[in-house]
Amino acid sequence: MFERLHEQKDVVTTVLCLLGKSSLCLSEEHWSLISLSVDALRPFEEITREISSEKHVSVSKVIPLVSLLLKSTASNERQGNRLAAELSAQCQRCFRGIETCYGLAVSTYLDIRFKSLGFRDMANVEPVKTRLIAEMQLINQTSAPSMSAPPDPNSSSATSSASSMAPATNSCSPAGAAAKGGIWMDFDSQVQASQQHRTAGTDSLIEMRRYTEEKPVPRDQDPLLWWKQNEATFPSLSKLARKHLGVIATSVPSERIFSKAGQLVSDRRSAIKAKNVNMLLFLNKNL
Repeated sequence: MFERLHEQKDVVTTVLCLLGKSSLCLSEEHWSLISLSVDALRPFEEITREISSEKHVSVSKVIPLVSLLLKSTASNERQGNRLAAELSAQCQRCFRGIETCYGLAVSTYLDIRFKSLGFRDMANVEPVKTRLIAEMQLINQTSAPSMSAPPDPNSSSATSSASSMAPATNSCSPAGAAAKGGIWMDFDSQVQASQQHRTAGTDSLIEMRRYTEEKPVPRDQDPLLWWKQNEATFPSLSKLARKHLGVIATSVPSERIFSKAGQLVSDRRSAIKAKNVNMLLFLNKNL
């Protein structure tokens, strides 16, 4: 409303003068206050629109948007805007420690558009990575038994695969099974030890390092689509991304907060019938 009033400043003043109500005209000091108020409140409107989206990933935007909001209010405060100074102080108080909230921090880090760039304090990134690696290890340990389960020796597929593998083994090693106890024994033991050394923790660290080295994508791209396309490269992280990025940033839909329809339906949602909504909205809006 302030922004529209400021845009129509000359028109409003002219109309009031023509109607003989010049006493209602605002002074230059008042217009200046309106202009400063618009500058101070504009970032809040933009952020409200961003966070209110229900068809796009929104929870990962909370930390980056708070960081940008604090910078914006601080900039307006330096210009002598007292409203911006008060808003900046309130934001500092309300959003203190927001980067240590794991639910918000992990969603920001798993959003390929932001990753660690969305954080103001890089010290808050390492705890997120550590906890993510722990979750990845649990996923890998859960899936490891099913992946490494030995085949049933009584099954026909196991028998056929064993018979097909036998010629290949003999062709690779002329000595066959006898070579296992000969000069190759020490080498074979090293290979076996290296295979056992590859644990779920190692796989998680490697996967996390690969993701850390990935470059952020443009902000207008869909992070969920990116994870779907790279699921084979990041099998564990993709599961965690689906878990954390699917959360919406607001506790209720924005329509129930900012619109007349939302207020009416929210107040009477336990008893109202759908066919009566339009009629009640018309009456409430025009009374």
